Amino acid sequence: MINSLKEIFPHIDEKRCLQFITKKVFEIFDHEEDKKCYILEENGQFKVLNSNQKEIGFIAVDECLFDSSDGSRSDCIVFDDEVLCFIELKHCKNKNISRNRQKAKSQLIATIEFFKEKIDIKQKLEAYICITCSSDEDKITMTPRANNEQAQLEFEEFFDTQLFYKCEKEFQ
Repeated sequence: MINSLKEIFPHIDEKRCLQFITKKVFEIFDHEEDKKCYILEENGQFKVLNSNQKEIGFIAVDECLFDSSDGSRSDCIVFDDEVLCFIELKHCKNKNISRNRQKAKSQLIATIEFFKEKIDIKQKLEAYICITCSSDEDKITMTPRANNEQAQLEFEEFFDTQLFYKCEKEFQ
């Protein structure tokens, strides 16, 4: 899969879109200004648990693989040998949750379809919608929102992908 990514996105190394992490816990942060995702020790929006400290791949999709002219893609991907997880992060005010959830679904679908068309993916597919809201702009609170069963069934049926509404992934 890595070789296919490098063929499709020759700038993947130069722009540092692909990283490998072996930490027990790391977090992903979607930077508001440059719109790119980064790995942090803490205070991110999405937490990755890796108790076995195996090698986890991280791909910054938005503003790295794809540029700002294509805002229809998900933010990032985390993966190992068994699972490939597409992640869309949204930070919003409470009144915008429903609209953000719909936009996140569209972005995930566009990214999954692109990757399935271009790359022979062997791993199981998962998609995550992580919507965080906070009243105090200095503090981000991880707040997974209610599940949408219809969307989950649609992802399973049409994209062979399990959809989660949460801000955490645990690798086994």
